Amino acid sequence: MRLVSGGCYAGLLCAPLLGLFAHVAFAQAPACPHGDEWPAKIRLEYVATASRGPLSINGDSVLLFERSGTSYTITIETNAAAVYHARQTSRGTVEPGGLQPAEYVETRTRKPTQTTTIDWKTKRVSFSAAPEVSAETQPGLQDRASLLLHLAWRQRSHIDATSEVPVTGSRRVAMYRFTRNGSEKVKVPVGEVETVKVERPGDDDHDRIEAWLGKGWCGLPVRIRYTDRHGGVIDHRMRSARID
Repeated sequence: MRLVSGGCYAGLLCAPLLGLFAHVAFAQAPACPHGDEWPAKIRLEYVATASRGPLSINGDSVLLFERSGTSYTITIETNAAAVYHARQTSRGTVEPGGLQPAEYVETRTRKPTQTTTIDWKTKRVSFSAAPEVSAETQPGLQDRASLLLHLAWRQRSHIDATSEVPVTGSRRVAMYRFTRNGSEKVKVPVGEVETVKVERPGDDDHDRIEAWLGKGWCGLPVRIRYTDRHGGVIDHRMRSARID
C-alpha cells in the first residue's frame, strides 16, 4: 500500500489522506494453534496513522514473530514515507507462563540504538540508554515489543485479560495495569471483527494503550491505538495476518 499523508509533516508537501479501506479485500482469520501452543511464525501487517491536531501521516507497521524450539524473536518495523522509521526487537524464550524476554532493542530515526538486557539469572535489568540505572526482574516481565503478543496469548488461553503486567522500555521498568472493557466490533482492513478491548489508561509518564483483541483471530490485536499526554495518536489497523 502506498504511503500517503493527510497534512503537512516535517516540512514535506502532503497529499490528501486516502480512505484506509479502499480497494482492500476482506480476509479470513488465520487458523489458530492448538491450546496454548506458540506457532513457528506470526506475521501481522498494519496500516498505521500518526496524528496530532489537524496533521496526520500514514505509514505501515509489520510485526514478525519467529520461534525455534523454545527461543523466539519479535521484530516490529514501522515506516512513514521517508520521514520516520522505527525498529523494535525482542529476543527471549517461550515459557509455560508466556514469553520471557532477554533482550529488547529499540532504534528510531535520528536516535541512537538503545538496548535493554534482562538477566534472569542475576534478576537484573540493565539499560544502555541509562547505564547508571538498573531494575529487578519481576514475574511475567515483558518488553514493549513482546507485550501485545503476550496479551494475545493470554486472551487465546482464556486467562483473565484484566491484569497487571510489568513492562520494560529503554530506560526503566513500569507496571502496566490493563482493564478489560468488554466486547466491541471494530472495522479494520481485514473486515469487521468481534473483539475484546483491553486498555491501559494514560498518565503524565506513559501513553494510553488501547488494544482490540480479535475473538476469532486467535486473540491477535486487530487494532492498537497509542495516545500520548500531548494528544498525539498512533493508530494501527490490521490489514493482514498469517500464522505458520
